[in-house]
Amino acid sequence: MTTTAPTAELRHDVVIVGAGAAGLCAATNLLQAGFTDFTIPERAHEIACPPKLREHLKSGRQVISSVFDDDTNTWALQTHDGEVYRGRIVLAPAGSLLVPWIPNLPGRHDFRGVSFHSAACDRDFDPTDKRIAVVGTDTTAARCIDRLVALADSVEVFPYPPRRPIPVLRGPAVRAQRWLRRHAWPGRQAKPQRRAQLVRHPIGAVTASGVRTRDGNDHDVDAIIYGTGFRIADHVRDDSLVGTRGITIRQAWQAGMEPYRGVAVHGFPNYFLISGPDYQAQARYIIGCLRLMARRDSARIEVRRSSQQVFNERVHLRRPARQRVASAFDLLSSPGLNEHAYDGPATLRIADTDRRVRVRLTGHVNPIDGKFHWQGTLFDNLPADLLQRTRTVTLAVGERSAPARIVEETPQQTHTIVGVGMPPFATAAR
Repeated sequence: MTTTAPTAELRHDVVIVGAGAAGLCAATNLLQAGFTDFTIPERAHEIACPPKLREHLKSGRQVISSVFDDDTNTWALQTHDGEVYRGRIVLAPAGSLLVPWIPNLPGRHDFRGVSFHSAACDRDFDPTDKRIAVVGTDTTAARCIDRLVALADSVEVFPYPPRRPIPVLRGPAVRAQRWLRRHAWPGRQAKPQRRAQLVRHPIGAVTASGVRTRDGNDHDVDAIIYGTGFRIADHVRDDSLVGTRGITIRQAWQAGMEPYRGVAVHGFPNYFLISGPDYQAQARYIIGCLRLMARRDSARIEVRRSSQQVFNERVHLRRPARQRVASAFDLLSSPGLNEHAYDGPATLRIADTDRRVRVRLTGHVNPIDGKFHWQGTLFDNLPADLLQRTRTVTLAVGERSAPARIVEETPQQTHTIVGVGMPPFATAAR
């Protein structure tokens, strides 16, 4: 009988999961703030990294689980090869919570060549002497364009969504620049560099042989690489993130993803999420939290459940900014003042059955028909057999009730409910 010796734990004050743009930004902010005891396990074996961060980078280490220890107030992060990193603080670019997003362009599935997202590269793909279209300009695409230009026959970049290029404004030459131009060594011409070609016209469709722009031109290519960013996964199916008292992130977010300020989740102390496009502001906010812990000599920081709930309620119920000029035909494009909201428990009567549910409702008076239109979200799962029998329901909040209709199920497994007329919640005048 043989036994395998346990892998020694690698202890650091801060562990940053992944060396993507958000992770490197967080690491740079840590150094600038005076935090030097941190490490960056990264699953890729080769990655561009600033020289000042190389000593902290641990390439070829993919974190597969993160578990919080209530006794020591630390996190244990295990990699695919059995290494264990133990850190007091974890900064996790939300890669495990994101999935690459490819837009549903007309004809996308008709393309006969190779296509993939730049964050999920096809390892068998060889760009040498190929004509390549890069759709989108996110950070993952930007990091591979230089290599594609060096190997491919041609690289065309199609911004998606379409963007308007703005020329660089050339300022006046400074004195040092003028001196360098006068004293440049003559006779040696700079080697011309190959560049990607920017296609300014928006994409109209993807064809079997390439990309067709809206001006009618066909761009024949051998491969399409999408650099169109990411989207939040509809449901977090991974239980590898386990917080205090053994709660998993999937259990914490049964009703949908609701982090506080996008970075903190109740039940997951000392764990901070970083996700674009605001990861620079998020990194500064996290540094502020670490400084607060240092000032108070605290080993643990966790957002209160009430603070997280209030923050997300305000986000969901926040009215859009008033348009300066409302549409002459769509009067609802500029919200009125008499809007109302309710978030809390309610009773749903469906198919002669009463069910206690949690709802988030809002409403307004429609200036076209003069009636009160209200709508919102049911956060409790409803049996499919009930919805197959009827979608006409009655919703009651306290002693007030109103007829309504369940119109759809959302990707977060909640349901949208709408009604016209007096709502089941109080409509206090503003």
